[in-house]
Amino acid sequence: MNQNHHVRKRTVILTVALAAALLAATGFIFLRTSARKGSSARSGLDTSVSILFIGNSHTYYNDLPGIVQHLAAEDGYDCRITMLAHGGWYLRQHVEQPEVRFNILYGGYDYVVLQEYAQPFVQEAEYRESARQLNQWVREAGSIPVIYETWSVQSAPENQNYMNEVHHRIADEIDALLAPVGEKWWDYQESHPQLDMFDPDGEHASAEGSAFAAECIWETIRQSLS
Repeated sequence: MNQNHHVRKRTVILTVALAAALLAATGFIFLRTSARKGSSARSGLDTSVSILFIGNSHTYYNDLPGIVQHLAAEDGYDCRITMLAHGGWYLRQHVEQPEVRFNILYGGYDYVVLQEYAQPFVQEAEYRESARQLNQWVREAGSIPVIYETWSVQSAPENQNYMNEVHHRIADEIDALLAPVGEKWWDYQESHPQLDMFDPDGEHASAEGSAFAAECIWETIRQSLS
């Protein structure tokens, strides 16, 4: 992960408000997947869902949690979003922060989205240890963990298969939901050549890429709510 883009060095703990201008710029409407066809929006915000995002810049770039919140609202959910994100952080660093444990245990979240360091991808053993500890707190709180599977760098798409395998193994071991952003990323890019899924740094998502990731994360959660 390019350190030049790690300008946000403090932990972000906030409820994300919808930024209409940003969402309009993403063009996320045409990114809606075929899996959503046939689903009807609920009448009125008669259902609530609360989601905690834990990660780094791949979580806060382009206000991805805010896009998830908007997608939830489109489906009739009153969605509360909270984010704990530090540029360049590993999940093990979040494990070491008392505020992370406190937020998981006492925040009243339905889902906790976990995003591990992606580029270069971490050692599997380190990822597993961190995910197990976070999952212990998530389960204690009665919440559901969601693994946010990220994508490889633009210059090395061949790394994606290994990343997918590790994310799947971790999700299986802790019985978490898996948001398969990474494994769908490259096929989507290929089928939509008019889009550039990457930020100019070749690592982070562009506005379109973040919209795609948010759609995948929300679809994963929405299906479990059905």
